[in-house]
Amino acid sequence: MNLRRRVALTLLAALFALALPASASAAEYVVNTTADEPDKDPGAPCETNAGAGVCTLRAAIEVANSTTGVADEIKFAANPFNGENGDTITTGTAMPTITDQVKILGGRCDTAAGVKGPCAGVIKAGIGFLLQVEDDDVEIQGLAVNGGLIGINVINGSERFVAKGNWIGLDLTGPPSGNGTGIFIDPGSDGATIGGTAEADRNVIAGNAVIGLDLEGASDATIQGNYFGVRANGTTAAANPTNMEITDSTASGGFPAENNEVGNTIEGAALTTAACDGGCNVISGAQSSGLELSGSGLNEEPASGPTTVHGNFVGLDAPGTGTLANGGAGIYVGGADHATIGGSADGDVNFVAGGEEGIVSGSGGNDLLVLKNSVGFNSDGTAATAPSVVGILALADSVNEEPEIDTNEVRMAGGVGIETRFSVGRIIDNDVEGGAAGIVFGVGGGGLIASNTVESPSGYGILVESPDNEVRNNTVLDAGGAGIAVEPPDGIVATTGNLIGGDDEEDENTIEGTSGSAIEIVETAGETGSWTEIARNNGSGNDGRFINLVGGANEGVVSPAFSSASKTSAEGTGAEPNATIRVFRKASGEAGELQSFLAETVADGSGNWKVTYSVPGGTIVAATQTKETGATSELSTATVPADPSGGGGGGGNGGCNDALAATMCVQPPPPAPDTTKPKVTIKKAPKAKSTNTTAKFKFSSNEAGSKFQCKFDKGKFRSCKSPKTYKGLKVGKHVFKVKATDAAGNVSAVVMRKFTVEAKS
Repeated sequence: MNLRRRVALTLLAALFALALPASASAAEYVVNTTADEPDKDPGAPCETNAGAGVCTLRAAIEVANSTTGVADEIKFAANPFNGENGDTITTGTAMPTITDQVKILGGRCDTAAGVKGPCAGVIKAGIGFLLQVEDDDVEIQGLAVNGGLIGINVINGSERFVAKGNWIGLDLTGPPSGNGTGIFIDPGSDGATIGGTAEADRNVIAGNAVIGLDLEGASDATIQGNYFGVRANGTTAAANPTNMEITDSTASGGFPAENNEVGNTIEGAALTTAACDGGCNVISGAQSSGLELSGSGLNEEPASGPTTVHGNFVGLDAPGTGTLANGGAGIYVGGADHATIGGSADGDVNFVAGGEEGIVSGSGGNDLLVLKNSVGFNSDGTAATAPSVVGILALADSVNEEPEIDTNEVRMAGGVGIETRFSVGRIIDNDVEGGAAGIVFGVGGGGLIASNTVESPSGYGILVESPDNEVRNNTVLDAGGAGIAVEPPDGIVATTGNLIGGDDEEDENTIEGTSGSAIEIVETAGETGSWTEIARNNGSGNDGRFINLVGGANEGVVSPAFSSASKTSAEGTGAEPNATIRVFRKASGEAGELQSFLAETVADGSGNWKVTYSVPGGTIVAATQTKETGATSELSTATVPADPSGGGGGGGNGGCNDALAATMCVQPPPPAPDTTKPKVTIKKAPKAKSTNTTAKFKFSSNEAGSKFQCKFDKGKFRSCKSPKTYKGLKVGKHVFKVKATDAAGNVSAVVMRKFTVEAKS
């Protein structure tokens, strides 16, 4: 090699060396003092003027910032940092802004609070931020962070930030010391990880003065396994005013909050325990909302979404057996779009207890899905404190994509179980227990209430206050008022176009044991002329009429008159021309009972009608008419003679109307009593052993019109219908029992199936 080329290469190497960062490889710095002194020579090894080898947290951050482009680690010496309250660094000013990738690893210790937690603490004395992050891939673990206007402030689009194993707002003894906001993730700081699925990953974010965790205009965050609003023991409240907030930002042209996940699909061993683990967040004890997606502050707008909130305890303690209620809503979606609360898997269930509302959305929130949540229950299925006002509420005003509330279980002591208003959407396959009303469809219309079970509300089972809705295949038991009611609220006009029941057996609503009528349609002075169609339905034990039209409801349509009724046919007169006539079988003379559908026809132009069917002698039959406009009447009744030669059962005045006294009805001699017990067959049941925590049973009776009662494990026999589904089952052995009662009151033998839910491997 000639001299000129050698000189050129030497100069090139020197220039390349100058371009390299101060350190070309990652370094480890060990903080060994609670003092707060700067590094004496940033860029050199961590050492302060206090003496050789003395490394403070401030100095370590300064040195790590100087080694650009490499992932340094800052650790803490076991002496003095071993989880005692004195193992805390007190600073009067903010720590240096973190401007280069680094891991700050405080460690995990047996703390003075009596539980595992951070080994080291940092507290800010005075106004200002405490820890501030301005670079990607920064990780902070194992610190108790207190006293900052913001405890950890992640800004300027710092991506992939990680916080694990920290106490944000608590000191090392456990009581709250607090920050203003615990952790703030600013616009564009995407991909943050807060917590994790392991116990050691858990952040405890509690006792802060404003918000525990605030994501504003940040996307792709994963928030799992944390405790919000409770101390590290998981059972003692330490309130944040709001535990968590996820919103869009309007700053600098706007930043959406998209693809954020709160919680996890709980799987494996974690799914078999009652405690909050496996990525479940405890979101409890807040003074206002547990989780808020709407935004109410400067530069905030509702989250664009999608946002997924699943597998969490909201308003419960970490064991899942005690209520630590949030003061307002457990989950406040507000106007956020594309929010999924819960999910389709067993491990997606959010357990929500206490507060005013369980899960609530506001105006403008498109595409809300509330799926498979448990409201008013502990995680072991026992009763918890219920929300005081409403379990699930969707105020779907100004939306293009309507809400869906599906497969939830809601237990209430008062208030409303499930309610939607404006764009009322779909309420499907939910179980609602207690409350002042079970399900309410408010102002709006065009929705579906289907396949729900409503049990023991003190008032209405299902209340429809809006037009053009369909109510079908629901079971309403023991309501204190009407089972299903259509009634406009004060000052609101028009409940026209609703349909209760349907044309097929699977569309029938079953309404039993109400203290009012089974179905009640109420007309007020402000909404004359509205109508509701009442198709096929069934039920018994209701104190009022099966169909009750109040205030001239349904255009004042009258019941059709029977002129004769036999074992094979019935006919009548006085119907509206071209009205649809539906004829039913009754099991008794109770006004509030209707057993099963028999036949349907259309009246001729003179209002005459006839149907054919097959029933035993002595059967009571009932009929409604539905005008061409859609308005359905109350029931009229007649009795089929026991002796085929006895003539028509109620020609002329022999027909009976629900509104008439029993003494006005001409009844033939009763038939010979039926003493044969029905036989129940279970057609579908779970496998003897399975990991599936949902069990579905299908069953039938050999006698048409039989009513069923089901019993599961140690519960009581309760009215049910096929199919019957049980969800969220624990690992272990289970027993299902079912029996039937026929129209004559004969009770079948109890049929039983045993099965075992096994833990997932």
